[in-house]
Amino acid sequence: MREREFPLDSGKMFVMRRLLWLCLSLPPTVVLAQAPAPTPRALFEDGVARYDRGDYEQAAASFEGSYALRPVPLVLFNIARSWEKAGKPANAINAWQAWLAASPSSPQRQDVERSLRTLGDALAKLGLQALTITSLPGSARVTIDGVARGTTPVTVELQPTRHLLRLDLTGREPVERVIDFTLEAPRVEAFELPPLNAPTPRVLQTPPPPAPPAPSAARPAPLQPPAGPAPLPPQTLPPGPERLGAGVVTVHLETDNPGVRLYRALGDPRGECLTPCDMPINRPDDVFFIAGDNVTPSSTFVLSKRARRGQVNIGVKAGNQSASLGLGLGFVTLGMAGTIPGAVFLFSPSDSASKGWAAIGLTVGLVSIVVAVVALVVNATTVTFDD
Repeated sequence: MREREFPLDSGKMFVMRRLLWLCLSLPPTVVLAQAPAPTPRALFEDGVARYDRGDYEQAAASFEGSYALRPVPLVLFNIARSWEKAGKPANAINAWQAWLAASPSSPQRQDVERSLRTLGDALAKLGLQALTITSLPGSARVTIDGVARGTTPVTVELQPTRHLLRLDLTGREPVERVIDFTLEAPRVEAFELPPLNAPTPRVLQTPPPPAPPAPSAARPAPLQPPAGPAPLPPQTLPPGPERLGAGVVTVHLETDNPGVRLYRALGDPRGECLTPCDMPINRPDDVFFIAGDNVTPSSTFVLSKRARRGQVNIGVKAGNQSASLGLGLGFVTLGMAGTIPGAVFLFSPSDSASKGWAAIGLTVGLVSIVVAVVALVVNATTVTFDD
């Protein structure tokens, strides 16, 4: 039996065609909500959680993401530890070398050097050794024996033989260096790329080691036992990553000046973090201060004394260092120029006119010194702590 047809009338067909045309012609209107970008602290804590679960490669990736957003030496420590556990000695050596460069005065340097030697010994048993290549400025392209190996700073594993290193960077003169590489220990080669001024790269040959002195002809030189590496004291580094617990506080730095930095006295000359700062800071018992690009240095403070539940919130009103020094020194000089002659005229036997000049000099001097003090106060950097 034939099915019965129910045709639509012309008005309904017209409406459906219009609706179909509108649906096909309009762009999608559904907007997917984007997740907020992870903060350095969130990535740091994610790295610690992954490390505790034994997911060491992902832990290293999280720590590296945190360090890319806020370069704090503490995070380099955790990156190296994670790569060690993941069985990636070259990556671990790269992080340890970066940590040593960023922590020149750390009491843990000797322990880190021991870790480097242990990693180097493990590679040497495989017939390889680690070479770390750094450059100034950074991010130079590295080519070893004609093969691209990344950008500086980078650590690679090489066989013990002669190698040709080449670094290239836009706007800089390329530099080449020939090295005789051995299995003795992890090695660092530092390059400095000058501004581009010649098309031909410089070739630097590592000088050969000095030849030992010839033995005396009277009697043969005694045989010396092979020299081994100097023993190091037992390692005292913590077995796991640094955590946001004892000995670490998280600093939140707020200011309208983008050049403000948190500095550790006698610490990294580049500072601990640049505003906006929301990062864990180790060794909070040290002395810190606020400074930056054309920012008047603040008075010193100790983070651990300002911490509440492991958090320190710092508000900064940055002072203008150029104005502070310029106005302060200028008016102090003017004040001295007026005060000293005025005092001389005041205490010397002279007529009333000299007394008048003495009064004028003293007045100008005192007013200038007051203005200098006001300029120093107005252009001082003010630090407030939200307890």
